Amino acid sequence: MTDVVSLAYRLHRKIKWQEVPETVTYEDLVEIVCDAIRKLYVISGRTFLFSEDKFEVGDTEHELYFADDLQIDEVEWLLLESQIEFYKTCQSNVDDITSYTTDAMSVTHGDKPYKNLGETIDRLQEEQNRIWYGMVRFNQLGVSD
Repeated sequence: MTDVVSLAYRLHRKIKWQEVPETVTYEDLVEIVCDAIRKLYVISGRTFLFSEDKFEVGDTEHELYFADDLQIDEVEWLLLESQIEFYKTCQSNVDDITSYTTDAMSVTHGDKPYKNLGETIDRLQEEQNRIWYGMVRFNQLGVSD
């Protein structure tokens, strides 16, 4: 059994310093992790083994488990996927910021947040790909990202 809440806390530790326009809630992080689990099953060719019923609520409202035991490389892959999705959401918030000049002032590098987030996403995707190619049990079956 995989503790989804524990993974959401790990995700929080990785992204907590990122400025965001709205407060990111516990529920938001849990949902991001759940989406990453779903994507892991799709990308690894195990769609027939996945079911929404595998998400099990614990005794309290802050307990959520996934019935399968995920291997460490799968956990690392889905944490990277969660970070990528989080940063893509942040990036969509700043994608319309540009540099501009008026008669009174000049604002430059207004588009830096978008570029910096893009570089972060690229770095995370490279690491995610490195982990994926090490997951020989999936990627040697002809399944790829």
